[in-house]
Amino acid sequence: MILKQRVISVFYFYTMERAELEYMVALNTIMMYNGKAARELIELRRSAEAVFTLTRGDLMDIFGKSYSFFDALLNPENLSLARKEIEWAQSRNISLLCSEDPLCDYPSNLLECPDYPLILYKAGQAPLNETRMISIVGTRRSTNYGLNMCTKIVRELSQLSAGASIVSGLAYGIDIAAHKAALEYNQKTIAVLAGGLDSIYPVAHTDYAKRILCNGALISEFPRDSENHKINFIQRNRIIAGLSEATIIIESGERGGAMITATLANSYSRELFALPGRVTDLSSAGCNLLISKNMASIFHSTTEVMRSLGWETPPSADKLYGDKLFIADSREKEKILLALKHNPEIEIDSLIALTGINISTLSSLLLELELDGRVEAVAGKRYILI
Repeated sequence: MILKQRVISVFYFYTMERAELEYMVALNTIMMYNGKAARELIELRRSAEAVFTLTRGDLMDIFGKSYSFFDALLNPENLSLARKEIEWAQSRNISLLCSEDPLCDYPSNLLECPDYPLILYKAGQAPLNETRMISIVGTRRSTNYGLNMCTKIVRELSQLSAGASIVSGLAYGIDIAAHKAALEYNQKTIAVLAGGLDSIYPVAHTDYAKRILCNGALISEFPRDSENHKINFIQRNRIIAGLSEATIIIESGERGGAMITATLANSYSRELFALPGRVTDLSSAGCNLLISKNMASIFHSTTEVMRSLGWETPPSADKLYGDKLFIADSREKEKILLALKHNPEIEIDSLIALTGINISTLSSLLLELELDGRVEAVAGKRYILI
């Protein structure tokens, strides 16, 4: 499915020589999974065009042995394919952002990373250099707790006028929740794809991708017709981590894409936050591990994240945590708080009976109330108001 924009994009195709862009696009496609070697070749030869003048002997001298990409570099057909790729992108209002072009909108945050992509395909109007960016990622197997907290963080960024674009990966679970919350609260959002912009994955999120075009951007380093190999998602995660000033891990097991993104954010010296959870919850095991190893700061509040990044917060910021119940699920939390007000040190079974909330949802809401300093768990599996 080809995703077409109804808006008119600003093009960056001709801020550098057209011929050099063709060579960059060709090199990006040929060495999609060998970016380090591609960057070294450009540095060595001073331009992408000069890389394509190398002979097989030259390449052998540089690398010391033969590699499969030698044949592709020596095949002139790949330059013809690059020209067609540029024409396709123009016809779809997709901008090609080149890392070697200082005049285009290639994100400066990414250029600070040693493994930045050569080319970014961008659909949508959101600038990649003029706004603050926060990445919010997590497991596909999200819980109510994770989804509620994800929405809460995005909502508070909007309420605090942070002016931050929300970056994520359009995947199931926490990723799509972050994008949906950004759309709901009129925050710009950037979706980083693990395949070409000609085909949205997962297909179920195509409608959200179309909405993001009106309120943000879709970006990818992959050309059209790229298959969604597992390694693509790892490649994608480095862009998510590299684009942003900070990454927040909402929920994650001890292994998975979110943990890879966390490791990458650390390696780029970016701020990393993890939302804590119960030690018995598998969906929070990764977050708790990051916190225990001092790889991530514990997520305490949206205000604290902003302050740690040096972002101004309005005088009313702290009131978000003291004077209001959560907006998204206030009815259920009001039930819990009311039950606790009239029944000091109440057991969880009694809370279920009084509120009618099932055990899974109740446990998640109680944990959120604990983290926000409204409720405390005491001996005997009882809860009290603070």
